[in-house]
Amino acid sequence: MTGLEILIKAHSGLRWLVLALIVIGIGRAGWGWLSSPAYSRFDRIWGAISSALIDLQILLGVVIFFLLDAEARPSLWHPGLMISAALSVHLGAIFARRSTEDRRKHYAHLLAYLIGLLLVLLGIRVVRGSLF
Repeated sequence: MTGLEILIKAHSGLRWLVLALIVIGIGRAGWGWLSSPAYSRFDRIWGAISSALIDLQILLGVVIFFLLDAEARPSLWHPGLMISAALSVHLGAIFARRSTEDRRKHYAHLLAYLIGLLLVLLGIRVVRGSLF
């Protein structure tokens, strides 16, 4: 197995972890927004871990993109959607950190995770032709 194949497998496998973090983040943020518990340290850490993991996924994708032959590269829709998803998750963490009300912090994360999930799923669909 070549180094490029290893990177592609890692990138493909890491997507499941990114999706799981986003889905769990949606559940946690949605619960927080609806029931209004305090925005805790755990919520901040979850946002940071989600952001870091999606950044790692982007980094792997960029490396793979430039290592692939020009005719084997996916369309620019895939990297564009994925970078937009990462931006959404990051903006959610930034808005949550800047907000003063706990319910708004949860809402910022909820909205960012929902947009991020939609963009990730669209990006996967663009490159794979299906979600699985």
